[in-house]
Amino acid sequence: MTMTAQRHAQLAAHSILPEPALLFAKGKTDTHPLRGLIASGPYSLDLGLPAHVRLAYLAPQNRMNMVEAIVAELQGRAKVSEARNYYFEYPGFKYVFRIPMIPANDTLKFSQSDECAKLAQLGDGEGLVRSLLHTMASVRSSRSSFDVLLIYLPPEWQTSFLYEGFNLHDKLKARIAPLRIPVQIINETVFTRTCRAQVMWGMSVALYAKAGGIPWKLANFNKDEAYIGLSYAIRKHSDGAEYTTCCSQVFDPDGTGFEFVAYDTREFETDRKGNPYLSYQEIQSVLSRSLLLYQNGHYGHAPRKIFVHKSTHFTAEEIQGALDAFGTKTEVELIQIVRDTDWYGLKLDPPKEPEKKSAPASYPLDRGSYLPITETECLLWTQGSVSGVNAQSANQPVFKEAPFKPIPKPISLRRFSGEGNWHDTCSSVYALTKCDWNNNTLYKTMPATLVYSQRFANVVKGTPDIINDVYDYRFFM
Repeated sequence: MTMTAQRHAQLAAHSILPEPALLFAKGKTDTHPLRGLIASGPYSLDLGLPAHVRLAYLAPQNRMNMVEAIVAELQGRAKVSEARNYYFEYPGFKYVFRIPMIPANDTLKFSQSDECAKLAQLGDGEGLVRSLLHTMASVRSSRSSFDVLLIYLPPEWQTSFLYEGFNLHDKLKARIAPLRIPVQIINETVFTRTCRAQVMWGMSVALYAKAGGIPWKLANFNKDEAYIGLSYAIRKHSDGAEYTTCCSQVFDPDGTGFEFVAYDTREFETDRKGNPYLSYQEIQSVLSRSLLLYQNGHYGHAPRKIFVHKSTHFTAEEIQGALDAFGTKTEVELIQIVRDTDWYGLKLDPPKEPEKKSAPASYPLDRGSYLPITETECLLWTQGSVSGVNAQSANQPVFKEAPFKPIPKPISLRRFSGEGNWHDTCSSVYALTKCDWNNNTLYKTMPATLVYSQRFANVVKGTPDIINDVYDYRFFM
């Protein structure tokens, strides 16, 4: 059967996973992250951390009022003007998180130098980063007095934000990360977006997480399992030699294991698309160090099962190196996850009369549907209709990709190691689409393992000197 014929065939063998539940304060659960926060408060409220979110500002002296305005807005209410079916009115930071947000006092308002403006308007992004970092010396001296630094970048500086080989956002986050200072970058988009509730939800959740809070975690997960996301950044050193930096993110569903580490690897091969594949020794070294990160946070214990995700296939050397890195007491499941596929999924209603044919349903295929193609390959719809989350009509499902993507496409999973049915594998990937705290909506298309590791890899491409150290992912949100 051709791909086109398969695409239009009924999927008799498909199954549907329930929407993953999230855990909030007092053991309360909800499938909608924003609704759960409103009803119960964040998960870490019961832990007493953080007790508040204290802010510091870094902005041009004549624009400090812009930062003050957005902080004031975060503490008030905001109505929903877009996507009303799955967004909720924003009730204010203290109401959502049950702790105060403390605006910066005069000693925590740091002015950017006139040199910053000159360099920015010349389009010198690298120079702007250096000048901003020079200001950070004063900020560091007050580090114990604030939790998150808000950095305002005026719109007239935009010529220095993004150009070939340079991304100001990534470069700035990478250079500040070694200082262990969480930052929230504010640009003109924050002020111009029409739906203020969406802006406030996105910023407030991110600020709470950056201050050390856990907004929510997965309600149903196996504490003996862990996840690793691998992404790569290929670059050249000053001596002309080419290196692949492997960015590994160790993820613990308990909400505590969000750590990155990057390693330079020299033994690798590339395919025609430039994708790197590591030697046996290199992949074993990368994953052994990743395992050590997990053990450091779990009293030396190794997980019973570990899932390793990357966007390219695993070679024979990589498979063997991964298995040997974890030993025989840990089950290892190696999964290639591909976002773009040639498949679609159309939901059909049964015919109203025996002689009639099935017709397209009013809503797309259910999110969480999965279809095994072979013993080693499966399609998983991480986009699609979701029931029980509609903010306006409880009985109607939500398809948040509408109207831009009227028919949801699945992601593809290929298993190179591991045993068991596809239900468990798909369930773990599916649940991880709801673990991105730098997000103000229901879910992401890809799991947090790859979203974060790829984000880290993009940062490393432009700032190679942050390798071989461990970073909390909050520094790169």
